[in-house]
Amino acid sequence: MRSIFLLALSAATSAFALLPRSSPQCQQVTIPVSITTNTLVINVSTPANQSELTGLITKFTSLTSNVTKDDIQGQTSLNATYNIWTLLCLPSGSNTSSTVEFAIHGVNFDHTYWNFGGDGSPYNYVDAAIKAGHAIFIYDRLGVGQSSKPDGIKEVQQATEIEIGAQLIRYLKSGKSGHTFSRFVGIGHSFGSLQLIGIVAKYGDLLDATVLTGISPFSGGLNTAVAAFGLTIASQQNPSRFGSLSNSYLATESIINDQVDFFDFPFFDQKVLQLASDTKGTLTLGELISLGASVAANYTNPVFVVTGEHDFIFCGGNCYQSMNGSANLIEPTKVLFPAVQTFDFFIPANVGHGINLHFGAPEVFAKIQSWIAGLA
Repeated sequence: MRSIFLLALSAATSAFALLPRSSPQCQQVTIPVSITTNTLVINVSTPANQSELTGLITKFTSLTSNVTKDDIQGQTSLNATYNIWTLLCLPSGSNTSSTVEFAIHGVNFDHTYWNFGGDGSPYNYVDAAIKAGHAIFIYDRLGVGQSSKPDGIKEVQQATEIEIGAQLIRYLKSGKSGHTFSRFVGIGHSFGSLQLIGIVAKYGDLLDATVLTGISPFSGGLNTAVAAFGLTIASQQNPSRFGSLSNSYLATESIINDQVDFFDFPFFDQKVLQLASDTKGTLTLGELISLGASVAANYTNPVFVVTGEHDFIFCGGNCYQSMNGSANLIEPTKVLFPAVQTFDFFIPANVGHGINLHFGAPEVFAKIQSWIAGLA
């Protein structure tokens, strides 16, 4: 499955290469993205060994943990350029599409979360977008896959990735991809959803609509979920894949941890779980410490939130708990978008945090495409 993604082209190349696929047609480009942003000054050193990392995670996930007070010492300016691996896909035989979906994957995955299993797979969201007549832009986040892997504490933080995401949206809007679009719809999963919230919180209506998946404002289960990751120094967890990475890059320990946090038994294929575990991505200490959500006060465009009924990370395994006068934990996400008039949500049954990897994925994809189609 990964073989089609091995060629990386420079953004400076005058002509883009189209991959030899029947549907969709996709172009890979590695884009140098320059950013200026403020990152957190995190008073944590790169762990010398696994025991030190485990101690840090225990501290961060304890009931009395106060990372903001204990480990964050203000902000500092970051000016940097990173190479970001991207893939832009359009409907076969077409060089245009009025709508482009801008997709950001979450923790424990790379861009293949969006085209999992390849062409024709029921878990392939790219196929669903293409069949709806949309273009879709997916990429490896900073520190993941074929994108740059800088310092995992000082640089690979949420603020850095929010700025990269915003610059990539501007890239699409500029026409530099060789294609012109009139509607830009963001879609994120988990940490990717937090980044989309950060983008519209900072830049308002940069997107015409936003789809957030695997997210809620409920934080009661986060410490348990992070502890369940079994976070391991990535270079030790899988030396063949992650051996060159700093000890600030982490991975879930085993397929057991992956199932606990991302899958709802028995509503998935064991082979899908195995492939997801075998191809998992990393996260960094900087991401773990800096993640959060801000109120998007100046964003006014439509929002659709989709989170599985049994999401372990953002619902503690049950999204039908009451919160802020609602009978579930997903509807209260509206509090992050006070100026939004069109706010909808969907809680698919028998689905865990890794939405795209469950038997219910096709229903979710159809719901999302139907929602986008219904936008004015």
